Amino acid sequence: MAFQVATFEENVGRLVVGTAKDQLLDGCRDYGTLTTPHQRARSIQGMMVVLDRELDAEARWSIMEACGRICISAGTVAEARQLQREANDLDDLLCRLNEAHIGGGQLRRKGDVIRAAYESCYCGSVSHTREPISATYCRCSCGWFRELFETLLERPVEVELLSSIVQGHDRCGFAIRIPGRE
Repeated sequence: MAFQVATFEENVGRLVVGTAKDQLLDGCRDYGTLTTPHQRARSIQGMMVVLDRELDAEARWSIMEACGRICISAGTVAEARQLQREANDLDDLLCRLNEAHIGGGQLRRKGDVIRAAYESCYCGSVSHTREPISATYCRCSCGWFRELFETLLERPVEVELLSSIVQGHDRCGFAIRIPGRE
């Protein structure tokens, strides 16, 4: 996965106003000129500082989740759909997704909640830095999981970030809630 700068820029243009918008759009333009993973991670870190300072949580999450929804490839979704057709039920589907290493390979369900975990940061844009980055950035992964499970389950899901490697945790963790599942 990599930072979806075009999607980020589009949503910033739509949801942000004033000097924060100018700073973020400048950051997006500069991002394309950066050549090292460390430079890109620092740029993203700076953009997240502006988002956290200037926008409420709902707006920040909307911007980053949109990036994650775009980040999941059509091939990944097609493979997950094929596994779904072969599965007997949701638990069997989760086992198949784990075997295919879709969603981190550690999907577990208890009741209406699927837990997901990554042992390493999957985002190539920030995984090469040791400097903490705002958890706002990890809402991108929440969008990725939303897109995957809303597509497979054909209903809205809620995704909560539980832990994040770029925040200093030893793993990334997510809770995917399936409202109204019988």
